[in-house]
Amino acid sequence: MMPRRYGGAIAQSWMQRFMDRKHIVFLKVAELGNVTAAAAELHIAQPSLTRAIAALEDTFGAKLFIRQPRGMTLTDEGRVLHRHLREMEAVYQRACRDVETVKRGYHQAINIGCGLTYQLLLMPEILRRLWLEFPQSSFRVFTGSADDHTRALQDGDLDFVITAATDGVDDALVDVTRLCRIEHGVVHRPGVLPDIPDTEKMDLAALDDKSWVLFQTEPQLKLSMENRFLQLGLAPPRIALTTSSLQVGLELVASNDMVMSAPTLLRDWLRARGYRLHATSVPIWELDSGIAMLKTNRDHPVAEALIGHAQELVRTLPAFSLGTT
Repeated sequence: MMPRRYGGAIAQSWMQRFMDRKHIVFLKVAELGNVTAAAAELHIAQPSLTRAIAALEDTFGAKLFIRQPRGMTLTDEGRVLHRHLREMEAVYQRACRDVETVKRGYHQAINIGCGLTYQLLLMPEILRRLWLEFPQSSFRVFTGSADDHTRALQDGDLDFVITAATDGVDDALVDVTRLCRIEHGVVHRPGVLPDIPDTEKMDLAALDDKSWVLFQTEPQLKLSMENRFLQLGLAPPRIALTTSSLQVGLELVASNDMVMSAPTLLRDWLRARGYRLHATSVPIWELDSGIAMLKTNRDHPVAEALIGHAQELVRTLPAFSLGTT
């Protein structure tokens, strides 16, 4: 994971008021990996910056950076300090929001990242319940890839993320609550593939000559598909388009006899719109889904409610009994 960028009014304000100058220098060097660039961005002389790092290393009695010809990287001790300084910032920003809540008598907007699948299946009901429980709160929901959401969460731009790819979340500051395991299947227009019941699995060999639309932007999907085809002795799938737009993908499926990858969770939703979705004889992609948040947000009252509602819906909605484990 790349060190977080420290910019913006809130981050700069709290750093200037409450952090030791040596800590600010440390974070900037960790972010940029270069003493010259860090000195220029902080508007201080390079020798002063170097002395600040040396003084901080003397304080801890440990080297915090590995000096290399192409830049500086954190040592194990440096990574520990970096993690704790990030925790300090997250706690302070949370305190600012909570104080503002008391002053104004209402919560500021709560930002939730959510992939399209969960926006279709979960978010309307989750939001309805949250509005009943927190009538003075407002919510903003953002779509995007799992990688985009993870970066936004780490940068403090999102409070919570309902993600279909928790496998990629590797951050000691992030707490993940598992929801279910999701499997991708194949979407097609009736008549393009063998006509089998929805509950039966489509043989991957029947897809050998089809052009694909990949509904996701994560590279793991393409790699997983290629491996599955290779294991069965099939030619690599012909991938015509990779997109995060379900609408674009479905238009191509409808007009060009293409097939598309999509979570089997969407089977009923797609059938109601004239499409078929089948699991495949060998899953083309499987991944864990869940709710991710910074650990400093774990005690927020919305966090407990969000997790509880999502878990209940996963247990009770028919779509989840069809396409998850």
